[in-house]
Amino acid sequence: MHSQQRKVLRTICPDQKGLIARITNICYKHELNIVQNNEFVDHRTGRFFMRTELEGIFNDSILLADLDSALPEGSIRELNPAGRRRVVILVTKEAHCLGDLLMKANYGGLDVEIAAVIGNHETLRSLVERFDIPFQLVSHEGLTREEHDKQMGDAIAALEPDYVV
Repeated sequence: MHSQQRKVLRTICPDQKGLIARITNICYKHELNIVQNNEFVDHRTGRFFMRTELEGIFNDSILLADLDSALPEGSIRELNPAGRRRVVILVTKEAHCLGDLLMKANYGGLDVEIAAVIGNHETLRSLVERFDIPFQLVSHEGLTREEHDKQMGDAIAALEPDYVV
């Protein structure tokens, strides 16, 4: 017996009438419950974007095949487990982008778990530590590019992130 799961379906495709109905009808036929749905059209590019959080018993390959047959050519769709993603942020000396990510993650505007921030300078350590997030220094001093890349890769791998930013 299969257990209930929660997954997120993301769809990007050329805009046309009826996309929401087609996608949600396929979800209904698969006996999936739509927990949350958000969509918008970028009129400048003519692209349709939809994020649908689903709950139920999934057969990913059949669901994705059914979506492929219903969506226009050039569509992108992905199905991933719902929940917070674990991220590692790489930084140098600039604080503005990091500060924005830390604030959004801290106050719920970015639904991620920041596992650590890795930098090649100490400059941003105090900012990161104010948010009770580990900061790791992987200095490039005295290393070849290849040696530094290896150390960075090892540090990232040890944290087992879903994404690296």
